[in-house]
Amino acid sequence: MTFDPKHGAATNGEETMYKSILVSLDGSETAEQALRPAASIARRSDATLHLARVPVASLGGSIDMEYGKVDSHYMGGVAERLRSAGLPSVKVAVLEVGDVATQLEKHRAEVGADLTVMCSHGRGTVERAWLGSVSDRFVRHTDAPVLIVRASPGARTDDLATDVTFERVMVPLDGSALSESALGPATELGGRSSSYLLVRVLEAPYAMGAGVHPSLPMAPGEGVGAARQWADADIGSSAKAFEARGFSVESVTQVGQPVARAILDAAKSHAADVIAMATHGRGGVTRAWMGSVTDKVVRGTECPVLIVRPRAA
Repeated sequence: MTFDPKHGAATNGEETMYKSILVSLDGSETAEQALRPAASIARRSDATLHLARVPVASLGGSIDMEYGKVDSHYMGGVAERLRSAGLPSVKVAVLEVGDVATQLEKHRAEVGADLTVMCSHGRGTVERAWLGSVSDRFVRHTDAPVLIVRASPGARTDDLATDVTFERVMVPLDGSALSESALGPATELGGRSSSYLLVRVLEAPYAMGAGVHPSLPMAPGEGVGAARQWADADIGSSAKAFEARGFSVESVTQVGQPVARAILDAAKSHAADVIAMATHGRGGVTRAWMGSVTDKVVRGTECPVLIVRPRAA
């Protein structure tokens, strides 16, 4: 589903839910931290869960048969845990050896998964790049939304029957069509029972009149008051479209620099349960995503981040 915030309607005329969800596992308890949110979404939307693991090859590039059996046994055990937690539709796949991100995206496309949930092992400050992680490379491969769950030391992975709720969904907007492409996937994740926070960030140099943000139709030097007034009106238009469709929504304009830090501050101060945002990241899997606002938000927040990379991006 795509969402047109200016007209307040889904472009296909109806709301949909995630119906096929891929979960990436590697045999570790850390990766299994993706299971509970994935199970919660699947339970609410009556979706099929697809569990996938890419085997580790030997130095010669082949897969030891015993390791293959261990992988299958492990994945079957995880599937049974999910079925015992009230999820009858769970499918398992041990994929071919190869680049993990490439194999996962190939499988996602084959099973038609419209959402992938995975745990990021990436750690560090908001300024550090998320360079080289499987999560980063997978996001670059896929056209479907990806829910990144930050690894939390000691987090429980055995309670799959208790739902994770996304009561407060935050969507950063910058006035572009690209940023607004996260709105539809965000509403599919949260549903009508959630409240939505739309955040517009004005970078400090522009807000102080040193220049003009490309999305602001003003001349240089008009100052913080005019910039903020225009930004408030623009994001207010998106908020009204949400309200017209029956969603509980609030909008706020945040002034700050860098943008990622302003988004993180807003998420913390407004107690967001999940951040949904589009990424400008493009290019092949070997290219760094360094400097991306999305990357820095994923690294800096403790809450899950729903990443949307539109096909047209």
